[in-house]
Amino acid sequence: MRYDIILTTEMLEHQSTQDVLEIAKEIVNQNKVLTTELLYNVAKRKLHIPRKGLLNIIQTLLNRKILVEGSKYTRDTVMVNPYRRMIYDFIKENVGSHFSLIKNDVDFSEGGTIASSGRLIWHLEMLLKFNLIKKVKIKNYTLFLPIEVSEEEGIFHFILRDEINIKIMRKMVVSKSIRGADIYKEINEKRELVYYRVKNLIELDLLLNEGANNENIIINPKKYDFITRILTKL
Repeated sequence: MRYDIILTTEMLEHQSTQDVLEIAKEIVNQNKVLTTELLYNVAKRKLHIPRKGLLNIIQTLLNRKILVEGSKYTRDTVMVNPYRRMIYDFIKENVGSHFSLIKNDVDFSEGGTIASSGRLIWHLEMLLKFNLIKKVKIKNYTLFLPIEVSEEEGIFHFILRDEINIKIMRKMVVSKSIRGADIYKEINEKRELVYYRVKNLIELDLLLNEGANNENIIINPKKYDFITRILTKL
């Protein structure tokens, strides 16, 4: 498997692959819809690449989402749009952002106009289509993450947008184990608000019940390093 990954990366950097990609860009720059058949026919005319090799190059570009069948963009040109770039940069800087957060926080004009839902959906779909971002569901939210960030990390960043969740997790890192009935006292927050969040954190496998009657709460030891690494960045 490791060999396959290296081979694919080298293939992407090969001059023949770059030549095919340049032809694809020429096609979309002419405002034409990019199809495998069209790209193959134009590249076959212009380049001296054997049929099998040319098809392999095109398939690699499609598999890596550098090209998308039926689109008028490539991965490079899809980022030329300044609003799409703003959305992408916001998602990278705010891992685990949900739709409403992006919609309310990203300015789409010099006057600071909030994006319409339809316009934002279109740009997000383009970023998803070219594998620049991905999405993950948590309860009633759809979160958007940079493609290189794991779903688990994206969800945890989302959880840590809540100040009470941050206080709970910071306290758990220091105390290791806390009696469940006393957590709200430890962080000086209302009991019902803390219990609700602790329940969610247990459902997400970040915290665990411990003890004969599950009276204590601990951090999942398998995720301790992961949790502390992210908390130290805040």
